[in-house]
Amino acid sequence: MIDKKFLANPKLFVDPVHDGRHALRDAPLMRESIPYVLCLPDEKIGAFFYTWVSRDSVAGFACAIFGPGVPGGPIIERIDNIAVPAQQNFNNWKVGRFQMQHDLEMYGARVEWSSEKASVAFNFEAIHPCYGYGNDPRGCPSFLADDRTEQAGRITGTLTLGGKTIKLDTTGHRDHSWGARDWDMAHHWKWLVAQAGPNVAIHVFQIFVRGRIELRGYVYKDNLLSEVTGFDCDFELDRELRQKNLSGMITDALGRKTRFAGDVFGVQLLPPEPQVALYEGAMSIVIDGKPGTGYVEFKWPTSDVEHAKRSPL
Repeated sequence: MIDKKFLANPKLFVDPVHDGRHALRDAPLMRESIPYVLCLPDEKIGAFFYTWVSRDSVAGFACAIFGPGVPGGPIIERIDNIAVPAQQNFNNWKVGRFQMQHDLEMYGARVEWSSEKASVAFNFEAIHPCYGYGNDPRGCPSFLADDRTEQAGRITGTLTLGGKTIKLDTTGHRDHSWGARDWDMAHHWKWLVAQAGPNVAIHVFQIFVRGRIELRGYVYKDNLLSEVTGFDCDFELDRELRQKNLSGMITDALGRKTRFAGDVFGVQLLPPEPQVALYEGAMSIVIDGKPGTGYVEFKWPTSDVEHAKRSPL
């Protein structure tokens, strides 16, 4: 567990008990999920490894390895409706060929997966304390989860694809949410995570929902993590609403201004439901003048994407 001294606001502290599996409420749309994402700009590869479980202990796993550097095109795998033991915790999590071991201290983890086309094995080592939406003064949006955490870390290990093994020694990100997830409630969102080495990390979740803009996230730099209070962002899209680049400035509760500019080199569509389009984007990024890696997810209704494809404008 990382020392609380790195939190600008001590109330942001998240109890490590939340690194494990939760007992979900008896209510509709209840689920628990954990993704790990990483980006390799030099290799032009992005990767997304995602597991989830329902209140009834039915689990699934999805992964996407994508970008111009993936030989033969993107590698996508998804399995669902796998019954797992109710007592199986995230320190020994297995869904099909996917395995994950959290240390249950919100610090370290191990992730492994293999298929005929690719395999990955890496360790995750946190570089800052966990940020919890429920600990943010604005709380966690009810349609998103009962609560949710976000955390950047160092990733070391290997990624093998196309007969080539790539050594991983980079930074990446994970989140963890538990509670109700209504995918249709938000019209659009931008989920941005990025790091510039082990000492700078940003996360912004900007959500357009119920006629309002919800904003959550943090900036970690100068050895202090502070919640996001402002997000000015410019971006470009292609005709299918896929993100091409984005840049802007983030303001945090300490009054710090953090500038960023990212170029998206790979985008992969991963729809959680037919009516929802999630575009996963891997990018190179510069944060306050320092080069780094980033990952940005844009959400749209599938109907918006289809309309944009047909529109002559």
